[in-house]
Formats: sequence, C-alpha cells, structure tokens
Amino acid sequence: MTTFGETIRQLRKSRSISQEALSADLFDRSTLSKIEADKVFPSRENANEMIARLGLGLNEFEYVQHGYSPTKKNRILYELFNLKFSTETDKINELINECTTTNDGDLKRITKILRAYLLFNEPNGLAKAKKLVQPIWNDYLSKIKILTITDICLLSMIAYAFDYKTNKQIISKILSTIDNYYPFLKTLKLNALINLSNLQLDEHNYQKAKETLTQAAQLAQNISQYDKLLLCHSEIALCDQDYKQAVYYADLLEKIGATSIAQPLKQEIESRKKSHS
Repeated sequence: MTTFGETIRQLRKSRSISQEALSADLFDRSTLSKIEADKVFPSRENANEMIARLGLGLNEFEYVQHGYSPTKKNRILYELFNLKFSTETDKINELINECTTTNDGDLKRITKILRAYLLFNEPNGLAKAKKLVQPIWNDYLSKIKILTITDICLLSMIAYAFDYKTNKQIISKILSTIDNYYPFLKTLKLNALINLSNLQLDEHNYQKAKETLTQAAQLAQNISQYDKLLLCHSEIALCDQDYKQAVYYADLLEKIGATSIAQPLKQEIESRKKSHS
C-alpha cells in the first residue's frame, strides 16, 4: 500500500497533469509538492477534489492506493453480496472471522448479517435472525440523514426482518437517497422499485403497484436489465389479474435462462390466482 501523497504523485504523472493544474484554486504548487512528499496533508474536501481532478472516484483511488487490489472492506462486501445461499456455512464463518479483526462499523453490521444467515439453519432461526439484524435499522440507519452506498446494499439484505410498514419506510428512504445523492445507482433503484411494488401487491393496492412497476419497467429497459423488464411486465399483468399474460412473461424468463426469477414468479402467480378464485 502506498501513501496518499505517493499515490497522488503517481496518478498525476501517469496522466501528464502538472502540479499547477492539479493544485489550481486549492493551494499553491509548493503545497502540492509537500503533499506528494507526505510532509503535509490536505483537508478532506481538497483531497476529494484532487482525486476527482485525476478522474477517479474514492473507491477507485483506494483500489490504486492498495496496489490495484480491493481494500479488505471492499473485498468482504463483494463476497457478501455474492453469497448464493445461507447454507454456505464455511464461507460465512470465514467472512465473520475476517470482519471481527477490525472496528469498522460497516464490518460490524456485516457480522450481524452473516450471523443471521447461520441462524436460518436452526430451529426458530428466522425469528432469531430478525431480532439480530433489526437494530441495524432501528438503532442506526433509520437515524442517518444520508445513506452511503454500502448502507443501501446492507438494507436490501435485511428487508426480510421487518414488517410491511417498516419496509415501506426503508424503501422510501433508499429511493429518496438514490434520487438526491446517487442517481447513477440505477440498478439499486430498480431493485427498490420492484420491492416496493411487491409490498403494494401484498396490500392489494393494484393501481399503485402498477404505477410503480411501470416506472420500474422503463428504468429496466433504459439500463438493459431485460430479465427485470420481463419480471415487471409479468407483475403488471398480475395487477390486471391477467394470469395468462403473467405466465407468458414468466415463460420468457425461463427461456432466457433466468430460472431463479421465473420459478418464484410462477409460484407467486399461482398463489395470487388461487386467492382471487
């Protein structure tokens, strides 16, 4: 891992940016020389501005600073988000051990999420798991004014632990945060809209669900998420109680290989069809 100043210097030279150009309107060239030599350190605001002028985001800068490899935290997050099943106990325990070697708040919350996954395999484990992760929202994230991207991702992983009313609050906060601060997080917004529509369907508010799904379908098309686009169209057909059309889109999902979406969707279609008959 290189120092902040060393990384700034390496990136500046690799992009053929002069010290005068990088430091313009922030401080004089001699101050930048001292920063690159790690003799002084810039304010957070000036550091972020220099990184932006170099054409990088904060995560990209950390990646370079760590020798073009992810930080421990980012690697753990990546592995967490790519866990397929709560039965991957060896992998879960491995991640828990890595998380407990640091005092990072995000990793402490991730530890709770991972321990909750292990509880799924025990008698009455779901109730215990919910109790374990609920404080992540109740005691912390509900009180945060601006969620980070990591916060949003973690919230999406613990939605199962909350009732309808709380889930609506969570999704509303996620959507508001994305719209105001992270408009580029289109996939996360799409997932939040689909989750919101599911809540509206469960409440039998079909008109509102249809409006949400129509918005989600347009977003899915814009970002070429065609599996989610088919899902939205199937759910819109459910709002209209057009079960034949809903199955048609579910079949298309199977044909493109999206069985992980198609199978639970078909079960949902059958369940809603029975409830209306």
